[in-house]
Amino acid sequence: MQLLRRRHQFEYRDHRGIDRAGVVDVWASEGGERAVLVLRGIGLVDTAEQARKALLTLNYTCLPYLLRPDARLAVLVLRPPGTDAAKARALVLPLSA
Repeated sequence: MQLLRRRHQFEYRDHRGIDRAGVVDVWASEGGERAVLVLRGIGLVDTAEQARKALLTLNYTCLPYLLRPDARLAVLVLRPPGTDAAKARALVLPLSA
């Protein structure tokens, strides 16, 4: 895997219609047939819904310019540690391809 874009800032509209900011790292395999997105800065409330909206925005803005159209996509959403947790957690979106 190689890093294509690091800490790329983008804006998206969440499921409540509020404009939010997020950050994404885009990784791709050598041939470009597989890619991994690491989303950061997605809200703690309704994280899965906000991540889906962020991914939808990325599908229309930067991903068509970075990835092949047939690339298999995996999406990870990094969440900061909570008050009782010592390390960051990740949410993997199902069927993110």
